Amino acid sequence: MPYEELKLSTPLPVLSWANHPLGHEETKMAKNVASLPFVYKHVSLMPDVHLGKGALVGSVIATKEAIIPAAIGVDIGCFAGETLVPLVDGKSYPIAELAITQQEFIVYSYAYTGKVVAAKATAKLTRRNAELLKVVLDNGEEIKCTPDHQFMLRDGTYQEACDLKPSTSLMPFYSQVDRDGYTLIQQPYSGRWQKAHWILARSGILGKVPSFERQRTVIHHKNFDPADNRPDYLEFMGDKDHSAYHRLLVDRNTHWQSPKFEEKRKLALSAKAKTPDGYRYYAARGTKNIVQYMQENPDHFKESVSGNGERGKQYLTNYNTSEKCWAKSKEIANRIYTCEICGHEVKSPIGLHHHRWKQHAYNHKVVDVIRLQERQDVYCLTVPDYSNFALSAGVFVHNCGMMAVKTPFNSDQLEGKLKKIRLDIEAAIPTGFNENKDVEKSVTNWQYWHDFKDLHRGVQDLEGKAMKQMGSLGGGEELPLTVVIQ
Repeated sequence: MPYEELKLSTPLPVLSWANHPLGHEETKMAKNVASLPFVYKHVSLMPDVHLGKGALVGSVIATKEAIIPAAIGVDIGCFAGETLVPLVDGKSYPIAELAITQQEFIVYSYAYTGKVVAAKATAKLTRRNAELLKVVLDNGEEIKCTPDHQFMLRDGTYQEACDLKPSTSLMPFYSQVDRDGYTLIQQPYSGRWQKAHWILARSGILGKVPSFERQRTVIHHKNFDPADNRPDYLEFMGDKDHSAYHRLLVDRNTHWQSPKFEEKRKLALSAKAKTPDGYRYYAARGTKNIVQYMQENPDHFKESVSGNGERGKQYLTNYNTSEKCWAKSKEIANRIYTCEICGHEVKSPIGLHHHRWKQHAYNHKVVDVIRLQERQDVYCLTVPDYSNFALSAGVFVHNCGMMAVKTPFNSDQLEGKLKKIRLDIEAAIPTGFNENKDVEKSVTNWQYWHDFKDLHRGVQDLEGKAMKQMGSLGGGEELPLTVVIQ
């Protein structure tokens, strides 16, 4: 296929093999790159060339004695500045506001294990005056983003916003606040609700979870705000120590000593005991106490339980044939449960489960995708460990493809040292058939390792090698590592 030399007023020529006419923005970007003083001979544009960040995606730019950013272009899908992102402090923030702070924060991400986890992230302005579309969800939420931004589907794969269709199922992110003020997150793989502070703990952000002798480990909110789960305000404690600590705070919590609190505490314990998790917890706790009592007081225990069978048999017979038993059975069979997603009332726990699965399938669905005439500056997050994050709209999306690491050096300090820097980079990052010595945490968290199960046995056995080669440049068509020098 012959090339076309573009008629651009640049020091070096731009040779185009593009299979489509270049737009104004694409032509402008090609001209800017061809004007750089260290470009070697010419800039080439491949058939599928299109707009990127820094340079055209699909461009080939040879340089001489220089390292430049985005030498082959970078695809970045991003969001309008007002897009809300939920953080672990219990609040949601516009993504543009997060970018202005230039600080690290903690978001919710989806791990390859199928669980929602907590992850560290940063936000950046990624593109100016970008084309937008609007994704409308079945919960009424609307998300403005660039057409190329990737949304996580219900099966954990991704699809660009422009390719989403009505009724496409997306990976759900549901959160709510319980009656005590704690943030609860629903796990997509099971539908069960989990307290956000324990999600942080099990994500490793609070460090190793300690054990306390003869105590259950709990997490104390040091600022007494149960919705604020920032690590600086969380502390591991034993449950008995935690209760004793709160009881000592008479000046702050006088209700801890009041009959009203004691009544509330008993009701809460009773309510917990009626839940599946509460029943299992108290059953395990009771079994442990009974076994300990049996071992320490065997004679007294035998005396206490002698004749239990006969006494229990009569009691059960009387209860099972009583009006009270029939009324209780009827009440349980007709008990009404409310769906926390849509508010619909359903009979029995099994009926509620079937309703959730049939009506919601634990996910959001796309209602419409609308191209917009407006253009805006757009933003995105970088989430190194998981490469995705939740939006307040209730879905998970892919993070930005770039990662920037700021160093304390400037161009004056690095003058004459670029060759050594490049050699150091090449020595640190494996290429060809080489691999990393250790597997990084961010690699093990990648959500597509389960796809190895669908491959033939010979490839499945290479999973360990593949993990160590993640983050290398490989031996084929390589991606660039670039350095920006100011």
